[in-house]
Amino acid sequence: MKNDIDSILESMFRGGRLHFKSSGQPAETEKPQSASPAQALSQAEAHAQETQRALDAVEDAGDGLSQSLRQSIERLTQEAKADMADLERHLRQDGIDTQQVSRNAGDPVDLEMAFQVARQEAGALVLGQEEFLDSLLIAFKRPFVAGAREEKPLCRAVVSGPHGTGRHSALRCVTASLGRQGVLKSPKTALLDLSRYSAAGSEKLFVQDFYAAVKSGASTLVLEHWERCHTGVLSMVASLFRQGEIPLPSRYAEQKGMLVEIGTALVPGAVSTLSAGGKYLFLLTEQPASKLVDAFGAPFLAALDDQCQTQPFTRASLEEIARRELEDLVDRCQRKLQMKLSFGESEVQALADSFTPGQGAYAIKEGADRMYRALSEEKLRKNLGRVEGRLLGEGGALRAEYTQAGLVTQVGEKDTTSARDAALAAVREELSQIVGLQPVKDYILSLEDNFKIQQLRRERGLKADSPSMHMIFTGNPGTGKTTVARIVSRYLKAIGVLEGGQLVEVTRGDLVGQYVGHTAPLTQKAIDSALGGVLFIDEAYSLYRGKDDSFGLEAIDTLVKGMEDHRDDLVVILAGYSREMEEFLTANSGLRSRFPNIIEFPDYTAGELLEITKSIVRGKGYRLDPACEAPLLAYFERQQQEGDPRTNGNGRMARNKVEEAVIACSRRNVRAPEEERDLELLLPEDFGFETSGAPTGEESV
Repeated sequence: MKNDIDSILESMFRGGRLHFKSSGQPAETEKPQSASPAQALSQAEAHAQETQRALDAVEDAGDGLSQSLRQSIERLTQEAKADMADLERHLRQDGIDTQQVSRNAGDPVDLEMAFQVARQEAGALVLGQEEFLDSLLIAFKRPFVAGAREEKPLCRAVVSGPHGTGRHSALRCVTASLGRQGVLKSPKTALLDLSRYSAAGSEKLFVQDFYAAVKSGASTLVLEHWERCHTGVLSMVASLFRQGEIPLPSRYAEQKGMLVEIGTALVPGAVSTLSAGGKYLFLLTEQPASKLVDAFGAPFLAALDDQCQTQPFTRASLEEIARRELEDLVDRCQRKLQMKLSFGESEVQALADSFTPGQGAYAIKEGADRMYRALSEEKLRKNLGRVEGRLLGEGGALRAEYTQAGLVTQVGEKDTTSARDAALAAVREELSQIVGLQPVKDYILSLEDNFKIQQLRRERGLKADSPSMHMIFTGNPGTGKTTVARIVSRYLKAIGVLEGGQLVEVTRGDLVGQYVGHTAPLTQKAIDSALGGVLFIDEAYSLYRGKDDSFGLEAIDTLVKGMEDHRDDLVVILAGYSREMEEFLTANSGLRSRFPNIIEFPDYTAGELLEITKSIVRGKGYRLDPACEAPLLAYFERQQQEGDPRTNGNGRMARNKVEEAVIACSRRNVRAPEEERDLELLLPEDFGFETSGAPTGEESV
C-alpha cells in the first residue's frame, strides 16, 4: 500500500512541480510539446481521470490506516488502564502507598472536579464517615474560596473523634489526591507526635522537628497527642494555631539542613519565629472542645477555621468495612498463597463483631490480618500447593477451612496470650506506682482471681457466675478516682473481661439534654461510644436533682437499660461524694442492684501528700530542695486539721502548691544574676516557707 501511494505521488510531483490539474481548475504545468487541440484535450482528460483515481486511492488508504490506528490505540489504552488499576489495587492491599502520575505541568486545574475526585477517593477509603468527609473537604477548599494570606496557614482546623474512625487516613488521602491533581504543591502529609515532647526542655527538639516538617515540602501538617506533651511545647502549639507561627525563645539559623540555636549572634538568615505559612494545619484529638479550651484557652478555638468530627460507626458501616476487608483477604490469599477461599454473610458478621470502640476500624482490619498471618504460617509449615477452601464465622470468631488429599484442615488466629500477659504486667506496674490507696489496689487486683476461677469452672463444665463489674467510687475530689478508673479500663481488657479497654469520661452535661426528647439520644450515644470499655460518670449524683428532674431521671433510666442490654461489653463506674451517691442510688429501683461494688477512696495522709508532691515535681522537670520536706509535711498536716474536709487530703492541693512554687521559682530566677540562676531547683521560699539558712541545693527527689 505504501509503495503504491509513493509511486502515485512521485508521478504527480516530478521535478518539484505539479503535473496534473484538477477538474475545472487549470494548474501550473510543464510547457507541452506541440500538439493539436484535440490531442491536448484528450491528454488533459486522461490526466484528470488519473488524478482522481490517485486521490481516491490516497483517501481510501488513509481512512483504512487511520481506523486501524485508532482501534489499536484504544485497545492498548484500555489494556494499560486495566493493568494500572489492577496493580494499584494490589499495591494498596499489600500496604504500599501508590503515587499516581501527576498532571502535566502547566495544565489548567479544574478545582471543582479536583475536589470531587478527592472526595470520591476518600469515601472509598474511609467508610461510614460521610458527614466528616464533607466537612474535611470544606476545610481543604476554604482558602480557595475565602482566600488566604501567604504568610499564614491555609487553614487551621481540629479533627476530633474516636480512635480508629479514619481521621489519619482521610487527611492523607485528601492531601495526596489534591497534590497529584496539582491543586496542592505536594501530596505529602507530615505528622508530629507531640507525646515525644513530654519531658522538660523538649521545646528545642520540637522546634527542630517542626522546622524539618515545614521544610519537607508537605502540604499538610498534622499534630496529635497534645495531652502528653510538656507545657512549654503546648504553649508553642497554642501560638501556632492562634497566630500561624511559633515564637522562638532565642535566635536560630539553618546549618547543614538543621535548625540550630545561635543565641544572640548575628548570623545571616537567623530567625526568631517559625511560620506555617502556606500549609494546612490540623490538630488531631479524641477530646471534646471543652478540654481544648482548658488546655489552650478560648482564643485557640476562636482562631480555628474548621472543626471536623468523626462519629461512632453504625452497624451497617461496620459490616461494609468487614466485607471489604474479607474481599481483600481473599484476593491476597489467591495471589500470594495460591489459596482460593470463599466467604458468606456469617463471616462478614463475625469480622464486624471484632470491632471495638477502643481500636475502631483497626480492630476489623487486624482481624483480617491475623487470619492472613495464620494462613501464611500454614502455607510455610506444610509447603502447601494450590488449595481451595472457605472462611468460617463461628462463635463470633474467624477461621478458615481447606481440603487437601481428602483431608479437611481448619486454621484459626494465632494465640495472643503473651501479648495479654505483657499488657497485664504493665497495668500492674502502673497501679503500683500510685501513692497510697492500698485497699483500692487490693480490690482491683482481686478481680483477676475471680475471673480466672470462673473461666476454669466453664472449662470443666461447671456453672460459672458472671458477676457485675459495675462500680461506684466514693470519696472526696482529688483522691485518684479518675486515675484509677483509667487503670481499671486497661486492666479489665488485659484480663479478658473487656475487648476495647477505652475509658469514656462524661458528666451530667454530656448526658442530659436541654429539651424534651434530647436526653435519651445523648445518653445512648455515650453508652455506644463506651461499648467494649468503661463509661466513667464523674459527679454522677448530679444526674438526680429530685423527683421533678424529669431529664435527669430519663438519663438514669436510659443508662440502666443500656447496662442491661450490654452486660458483657460495658462497665459503668460512677464517682462522687459518699453521702450524695447514697441518695443517688434511690433515684431508680434498679440502680443499687447493678452497682454491688462500692469502693471508698480515703483521703491522703500528710506523708502521702508529700510523696505525691515529690512525684509532681519530678514530672515537671524540677528538683526539690531537702529543706522543703519538713515545712511541706507540716503544711499538709495543718491543712488537714484546719482546712476544708473535702479538700484537705487530696492530690489537687499538692499539685496547686507545686504550681505556685514553680511560678515563684521563675520570678526569683528572673531577678537573680545569671551566674546564680538554677532553673530546676525549688527552694522553701518558693513554697512560701521561711528559711533559717542558705539552701542546700542537694536533690531530694
